[in-house]
Amino acid sequence: MIRSFDGTIPEIHDSAYVDPTAVVIGDVTVGPEASVWPNATLRGDHGAIELAEGANV
Repeated sequence: MIRSFDGTIPEIHDSAYVDPTAVVIGDVTVGPEASVWPNATLRGDHGAIELAEGANV
């Protein structure tokens, strides 16, 4: 699930993978070839999160 928070929408690179069971909220950037795997939650509600190129969570 990809959701905005307080008007900020996550930025996900076209080559990144976000599993359908993952939750990505707010000020989150998922870089090229990065992956967010099942049941992971990235909450960018009280600060930015940047997943660098090729990173996995």
